[in-house]
Amino acid sequence: MTLSPIQREILDVLAMVRPYDAAIPKIRVGGPFDGGYVINDDLEGMGTALCLGVGNDVSFDLDLAQRGIHVIQYDPNVGELPQQHPLFHFRKMAWGDVTEGNARTLGAILAADGLQNEHDMLLKFDVEGAEWNALMATRADLLAKFRIITAEFHCLESIGIPAVRKQMRHAFALLTENHVPTHIHPNSTQGVVLIEGIVVPKLLEVSFLRSDRSPFIPSIAPIPGPLDAANADGAPDMVLTPFSHGL
Repeated sequence: MTLSPIQREILDVLAMVRPYDAAIPKIRVGGPFDGGYVINDDLEGMGTALCLGVGNDVSFDLDLAQRGIHVIQYDPNVGELPQQHPLFHFRKMAWGDVTEGNARTLGAILAADGLQNEHDMLLKFDVEGAEWNALMATRADLLAKFRIITAEFHCLESIGIPAVRKQMRHAFALLTENHVPTHIHPNSTQGVVLIEGIVVPKLLEVSFLRSDRSPFIPSIAPIPGPLDAANADGAPDMVLTPFSHGL
């Protein structure tokens, strides 16, 4: 099969989050729908999780807090958390590419919360598309402080636009400098689009494990996997098994 240059570029970017299997098994943290994420079961000894983007479902945060992990939460659009826990620490602020107004860069967040010397945290972000610009202002050494990263990536339907594709490539390169993708799941509420003949999910959840935590081998597990769940009632899960078969 002969691919056009733009098809190859798109596939190259998507392949940056091709999942790998780690020696550490995976677990589902959080609820059965949009609030849950599948990550590697490497939470032992972890003291802090930074959750950027809260919304109306804190089941992921609550699951972590019930394990004794302090959860620092950032969201500028939430007036009051839907659930409370003594280990929740909520800031009505945004993650951004500059520190001004009610926004902070990741570096400023770590400094403000006294986390500069932490090296085994968890990072979760679901910030409705703001992740691309915010990651442009993030350094790999800051991300290396997180043992686990799990995130939802938005606006993948724009990957056909060269400037957007370049930004996505930069973000995925940054995230995989010290981490390895171990799980992907398309958010079933938004469906897929056809870009240059390539099926692309609009929203994609990706979990990463820091590369020093395990050996890794390319995964051939089905997508979705047994720990995955549709993101909402009436929105059946989508099959992305081709992501794990040679992109």
